[in-house]
Amino acid sequence: MLGISKEVYRGILFLRMKGKFTKETTKSFKEELDNLLYKQGLHYFVLNFKEVEYFDALSFSILESQLCEIYLNCGKVAICGIDSKKEQRTLENDNLYFVQNELDACHYLYL
Repeated sequence: MLGISKEVYRGILFLRMKGKFTKETTKSFKEELDNLLYKQGLHYFVLNFKEVEYFDALSFSILESQLCEIYLNCGKVAICGIDSKKEQRTLENDNLYFVQNELDACHYLYL
């Protein structure tokens, strides 16, 4: 089960995930992100994975494809709470930042 909480602060959407990030649970994540990106028109995202206890390999590739969707819409993303091995696997992009916490993300994402 994956719980997702949302908060918007100064035009930046904070998505906090809790639970297991697996192929089965990423469907709700993908739907939520698509809705926020395409229907709500948001472009600045902070993805907080600090309370995610498990990632499987396929779910991480789904995350990467969602990041590409954000980049294609001129969006920026800050990610906190994933280990350095996963950071190294993630697609490098000028619009992707790895931060220690959500407060640090505000220094990179601004309108």
